[in-house]
Amino acid sequence: MTTPLEPTILKMIVRSVAGSSRDHLLDLGTGKRSAIGERMRARITAIEESLDKGTAFTLENPPVTYNCSHVYSVEYQVMGMTEMAALLREELLDSNRVLGFGRPEKPTSEQS
Repeated sequence: MTTPLEPTILKMIVRSVAGSSRDHLLDLGTGKRSAIGERMRARITAIEESLDKGTAFTLENPPVTYNCSHVYSVEYQVMGMTEMAALLREELLDSNRVLGFGRPEKPTSEQS
C-alpha cells in the first residue's frame, strides 16, 4: 500500500461477457490506512452487492453505467499516485507518443 501522505488510487477493471474491458480510477484520498481501507471496502461492497442483485451500477473516471447481465468480472488494484504516474509514463513511451501538448508538424516535401 502507499504512504499515509500519498493519495491512494483504486483501479477497477470491468470485463464484459463480450471480452472487452474498461478501467476506472477512484481516488481514495490520503490519511490513515484504516480510513482508506474503509473507503475501498465500501466501494467494493457496493459493486459486489449490485452484481449479486443483478442491478445496474455506475463507476466514474470515465463515468459508465453497467448492466450486470453484461459484466463478466470486476478486478481491483490499489496503487499510489507515484506508481500511477510511472505506469502512465510507461504507456506513453510504449505507444511512441510525445510527452506534452500540441500537434505534430506537417510533413514537408523533404520529410515525406
